[in-house]
Amino acid sequence: MFKNLVETMAGFVLNFGLLIEYIAIGFIVISVLIALGKLPMKKYTTESVRRGLARKLIFGLELIIAADVLLVTVAKSFDEIIQLGAIVLIRIMLGYALRKEVAEIIH
Repeated sequence: MFKNLVETMAGFVLNFGLLIEYIAIGFIVISVLIALGKLPMKKYTTESVRRGLARKLIFGLELIIAADVLLVTVAKSFDEIIQLGAIVLIRIMLGYALRKEVAEIIH
């Protein structure tokens, strides 16, 4: 019985992590499309579009990192943990670079 409960919870965490990841990817895609739609409009400057898009990308990356943390909790092998850890590290570095760029645009 306990084994079934653990397997059920692991399945739930896996599906929830994937759901969060897909939502974040959808959020990023929609944000890019909105930014592309704003570029030709005269009421938006390129800098304001870049700043807004960078903030949305950072938020999307943070959601994806949260999903990856959930997925690590149900990883079945050490190789999966290493792989997810490397992906999270790359995403954290990308988020840091985006935050730095946004800070430079603002100041």
